[in-house]
Amino acid sequence: MGSEREIIFSVGSAKDAIRQLSEVGVDVLIADIHLGTELSGADVARVAEEHNPGIGVVYLTSYDDPRLALGGAPVLLVKNSVYLVKQSIESGTELVEAIETVRNKKGGGLSTPATPLAKLTDRQMQTLALLAEGLSNKEIARKKGITEQSVAISINRISKALGVSQHLDRNQRVHLARVYLGK
Repeated sequence: MGSEREIIFSVGSAKDAIRQLSEVGVDVLIADIHLGTELSGADVARVAEEHNPGIGVVYLTSYDDPRLALGGAPVLLVKNSVYLVKQSIESGTELVEAIETVRNKKGGGLSTPATPLAKLTDRQMQTLALLAEGLSNKEIARKKGITEQSVAISINRISKALGVSQHLDRNQRVHLARVYLGK
């Protein structure tokens, strides 16, 4: 096919994308991680990969870490993919290169600069997301089915991993929430 590129379709919802992808063969899917619905762009990509195992996916998103888009939940990206953060793209050439990379079956997942949050496990990200929502240790423990003491230990480990110290002049939970929210 050379260097020809053609947009086959554009959709307004995850369900429409899944329907179209099951009916039309495409080489590359460009999707955001967060679609504002119960299905994520990662969900759409996995369904697309089931219908077309050779598909390449370019995740084009505003989230440095895909777990941020889904409330700290683990995100399974397809193998032949490139993850681009919109704010870090300096020219359209980067998007074209990402498309060509996955079209040539050379995608390898995340290609975004490591963020402090990348140091956290999926379970720690879930705890941090709940903390950022304003939940107490007791509420987090209830939601996750663990003890309050386990939550406190997890928050301390998250603080250490992110370099957030416990000072009297600053609220540790507020600072952690700010790190999570990218502020």
